[in-house]
Amino acid sequence: MVRVVSLLFGAWLMVLGGPLVQASAQAPKCRTCQDQGTVPCSKHGKLLPTERGVLACSVAMECKACLGALQVDCKHCEAPEREASLAERQRLLQEWLQQRRQQVDALTGRDPYAHLRTAHFDLASTLKGASVGPDKLDAHARLHLYGQRLEALFTLFTETLQLPAEDLPERMLVCLSEEARDHGVIGPRLTGMGGPNSVGLKLMGPTYVFSMWPERRSLPNDEAVHRYVVHNVTHLLLSMSKPALYLGNKKHGWLDEGVAHWFEDKVTEKCTTYCYEEIALQAGAGWKGGKWRPAVRRLVDAGEAASFAALSGRHSDELSFVDHALAFAYVDFLLAERGGAKFRDFLRAVKSGTETRDALPAAFGFTPLTIDAEFLSWVKRTYSPLPPR
Repeated sequence: MVRVVSLLFGAWLMVLGGPLVQASAQAPKCRTCQDQGTVPCSKHGKLLPTERGVLACSVAMECKACLGALQVDCKHCEAPEREASLAERQRLLQEWLQQRRQQVDALTGRDPYAHLRTAHFDLASTLKGASVGPDKLDAHARLHLYGQRLEALFTLFTETLQLPAEDLPERMLVCLSEEARDHGVIGPRLTGMGGPNSVGLKLMGPTYVFSMWPERRSLPNDEAVHRYVVHNVTHLLLSMSKPALYLGNKKHGWLDEGVAHWFEDKVTEKCTTYCYEEIALQAGAGWKGGKWRPAVRRLVDAGEAASFAALSGRHSDELSFVDHALAFAYVDFLLAERGGAKFRDFLRAVKSGTETRDALPAAFGFTPLTIDAEFLSWVKRTYSPLPPR
């Protein structure tokens, strides 16, 4: 039944939230609804276009007029088929929300989460309102903002690596909890990992889940939370792209972390996120304030950058702070010089079991011994040693 509900959501969105289409070329009999039988619900104000951009929103479902369908019956005409379609949409929404309550909310037994269903994500959140740039968003608007951010990351990831739609078929569950105690219950239950002191937890398959709470010291504002979400969701996107495999414990830590950092930098212009396992092993808050290009350039100029052969054989939890920055830089180099399609082919090869020494020349034309000279030359040409203003 869950599969049926998922398939029907898209259809109802097109029928009820898409552009109005007249049944015939004749002038409409009802000027109010253009013979559609329904009109947009007036209770959602400026957020109505945003609500129409998602498949379902539990906050919108609190509307007594439309129950989240975003349309209401036209009072000036009758259209039985359209009215029946609207009622069915409302029924499906209630069924969807009941499923979300059972999977997520029931685990804590406390205040319910707000739920959002987008094209590729199921988002559950108790995050409070926050300042985002010059704007002050309430909890509902922030929920939609993270839905938009997740979909934007999905698009950036697939377009950068030129991935076909069938390479990422699974949906992902993202739980953003305002309180540590909620994440402390939900995270381990949904991922089967972690403990009471975790900030973020991931389940890498066969289902994909990310759960976190904004620990105030390391994630003091929405910008930091956004960066943390981007980094961790990228880990999941990388793992779930076909052939599905987590690379971090396969001696491909430079890829696992380098790709996550690359998208973290691409979206937020800074790298400050380190996964829980690494934080548990290393003290410190990060390296060079998260602005890594100038620092990597200075490492290269000083002859202190680790070789690719040394870097590329480590697990993710064996990487030092400097290793993280170099992993980012190698991914930056390969994407810039060879492009996303070749990088995608390289990822597919190593995830299929091909050794790096064979996959690297096949995709990029480098060997583990010849890549260093090209990389060092590229860094000197493209990375300024001066810190950004």
